[in-house]
Amino acid sequence: MAALLVGFTKTSVGGVGILAVLLMALAIPGKASPGVLLPMLIVADVFAVIYYRRHCNWSILLKLFPMTAVGVVVGYFAVDLVPVEVFENVIGATILFMLGIELLVPKRRDAPAALTAFVGIFAGISTMVANAAGPIFGIYLLQKGLPKNEFVGTRSWFFLLVNVFKIPFSANLGLVTVETLKLDLMFVPVLFVGAYLGYKVLGMLNMTAFKWLIRAAVLLSATKLLVF
Repeated sequence: MAALLVGFTKTSVGGVGILAVLLMALAIPGKASPGVLLPMLIVADVFAVIYYRRHCNWSILLKLFPMTAVGVVVGYFAVDLVPVEVFENVIGATILFMLGIELLVPKRRDAPAALTAFVGIFAGISTMVANAAGPIFGIYLLQKGLPKNEFVGTRSWFFLLVNVFKIPFSANLGLVTVETLKLDLMFVPVLFVGAYLGYKVLGMLNMTAFKWLIRAAVLLSATKLLVF
């Protein structure tokens, strides 16, 4: 189920991937869970990029990725210094704050440089510590008012680059090993089925429904991080 949800969320409504994180933690408790999940995310990112390769807003990526890389490095050094629960509470509260901004502030393509830097660094820390950057990046893209396919295409390329960038750090922490990669190979067909279903579902959604599903998924993610 975790693999199916990972594939589905990457090609459709982002944010529900937090459920995959929960399911993976139940199936594989402890530090091994994020190590198994990361390669799954990368495979699903590849499927999503194939589906939406023509719909990426590269100007957003070029501005955001360098700061996200900085955030990943910060998260790598902070992961053993601060309890994960503290990070999750901060991330959850920040997601709710950004959701409020998205609902109340008029949409604009030219986000302030300070906001872009904050989102990039915070997304990097969140993905390194708790695999929770999806809701943060999703709200950022909603605020920019991107069309549906451009939203998913930009998100797909962004997380493919970020997750590949995370591999050396996760391997050095002992999260990604030969054993976890062997386990991941078993679930590639399930990832593909999830990605295909997500692609089909997205095609049936109008833009209004898509936006509200994103918001609902983000709210669910924030609740999980704050409560559970």
